[in-house]
Amino acid sequence: MEKDFNKEAKLYLKRVLLEEDITYGELSTKLQAAGFEYSMDSIRTKINRGRFDFAFVLQVCEVLNYKTVISKNHQS
Repeated sequence: MEKDFNKEAKLYLKRVLLEEDITYGELSTKLQAAGFEYSMDSIRTKINRGRFDFAFVLQVCEVLNYKTVISKNHQS
């Protein structure tokens, strides 16, 4: 069975927003304050569809003070 990366990405960002107790509107305000122009509706659409680029994830991590780490999976 093929992995649904769009669904995983959507769930990842939704989980982050839930953990931070932040709404799409609040995220939009934070992103705009950092110079990224996204409306609340465009954020909602991006996340609910699970269709966004990695740059968007990095921007969200930036404004929410999340550290982005990419590491190699060391499985045998």
